[in-house]
Amino acid sequence: MSPQSAGQTSIEGAIAAIDTAPWAYDGNAVIQVDAAGRGRVAVQLPARWNLCKAAPVNVEALAVGMRVRVVGAAGAEGELVVCQDEAHRLVPVP
Repeated sequence: MSPQSAGQTSIEGAIAAIDTAPWAYDGNAVIQVDAAGRGRVAVQLPARWNLCKAAPVNVEALAVGMRVRVVGAAGAEGELVVCQDEAHRLVPVP
């Protein structure tokens, strides 16, 4: 993953898949992003946004193929979690 600072990682790429089913049992939704030079990254979005410092992501506004920028905390290999910091986000880019 590219630029890192203070435990944050940012990537940019196209959405390959959106899975919100885990939210039904308080799991993390997963947005798969094909990041340039990094491969596929699983972006984790918690079900309980009220426990996060990051602003909630409007998943309904996202679509497969849309280009996005993600800032989050590195999790397991190939994962980012958008939650722990006010700077964390997943937003569309032109």
